[in-house]
Amino acid sequence: MAKTGGRRNLKRTERREQILQSALQAFSRGGYHGTHVADIIEQAGVARGTFYLHFESKHDVFDTLVDRTLRLFLDVRPMGEEPAVRTLTDAEEILRASYHAVLGTIHKHRKLMQLLFEEAVGLEKGFRRKLERHFAAWHERIQGTMQLFVDAGVVRRDLDVEMTSDMVLGMVERLARRYLLKAARPDFDRLVDALVTFELGGIRKR
Repeated sequence: MAKTGGRRNLKRTERREQILQSALQAFSRGGYHGTHVADIIEQAGVARGTFYLHFESKHDVFDTLVDRTLRLFLDVRPMGEEPAVRTLTDAEEILRASYHAVLGTIHKHRKLMQLLFEEAVGLEKGFRRKLERHFAAWHERIQGTMQLFVDAGVVRRDLDVEMTSDMVLGMVERLARRYLLKAARPDFDRLVDALVTFELGGIRKR
């Protein structure tokens, strides 16, 4: 049965957003392959023609949700100004602020992130290429931070910043899957402390 209230007059952008949110709910229940345009239409409480005014297909609406997720992930920044890096304590402060911002964003938008981690990864090449570009951008950002620490002389000079950045990405993804996508109230301080402690243990001067 269609949801009540879905046919009230809305601006075009509002209607598009309504359909996107309904699609997110539908995909979260049935996954990409188990969800059809009819399921999205029913969830949104709109006519089939209204759906096709905004999106060409199920693929199109899913692709839009993936793009939104990637933008959220790439745009996240810690609040306030980043401190100058003069000591290892400065580096730790930057890492803690960054991880709090990233993990908080993942949890706040966990349904979108779940689509990214659990649905888009296994789909056709177009989605996979998009994810590869996304993770390449994240890798570049992390590598830049690691290189900043090296150049400032607060971590090991022989640090392999490229491989370290890959390991950081893997840690964040694993912790997000296990502790953020399902939990209503994750312990952010515990997660951040585990990440920072482990990372600093590997990059600090010996």
